[in-house]
Amino acid sequence: MTTRTLAALGFALIMASANSLAADVQIRAQGPDRQPLAGLVLWLQSQNDKSAAAQATPAVPWVMDQIDMRFDPEVLVVPVGAQVMFPNSDKVAHQVYSFSPAKRFSLGLYRGKRYPPVDFSKPGLVVLGCNIHDAMVGYIYVAESSYFGKSDEFGVLQLSGVPAGNYVVKAWSPRFKGEDAETLSAITVKAGDAQVHTLAISSSLRPERPKLVHPKGLHY
Repeated sequence: MTTRTLAALGFALIMASANSLAADVQIRAQGPDRQPLAGLVLWLQSQNDKSAAAQATPAVPWVMDQIDMRFDPEVLVVPVGAQVMFPNSDKVAHQVYSFSPAKRFSLGLYRGKRYPPVDFSKPGLVVLGCNIHDAMVGYIYVAESSYFGKSDEFGVLQLSGVPAGNYVVKAWSPRFKGEDAETLSAITVKAGDAQVHTLAISSSLRPERPKLVHPKGLHY
């Protein structure tokens, strides 16, 4: 058996061991009316070891675009350390900025893909605006966790390979009133077990923002 084969076998054994100490976790989000809540930002906060829920930043292309005079997506959730591209796919120029404590920045008036990615190194909520179009509002939530995402149309977020341990589920949405996040009672992730947890949001929610409709041929 060659050295390379032994090394590959050793890596496979390590990965198998790590997987045996992890589990798949499904979070089901629902509102006060017990109906599914789509588009909810959800993440797991470890109560054991912060590093267990804050691993290396996934190398994926995080993108917050501008389409039809809106930020797209309206809400983007990323891990700490993510670099986000801000292309402008509109035919009109935009000037993106944020005054949020988690990230303050400003991109001068532009179209297309003029700027390099912006680094988001602090956890928390970043509210985006456009200096030219006041109705444009977007959100980036920087989660201090590697186990995060948004609930789908059925209010479900599926997380894979979550290390065994004690966690709380946290949530955020622009529809929340007052509090920045809601938490579910502490949950325990057991190695190898597929688990389902329900996050019931008890407080009333703001209505969803209507999508802006702009007349064709409008120039800025």
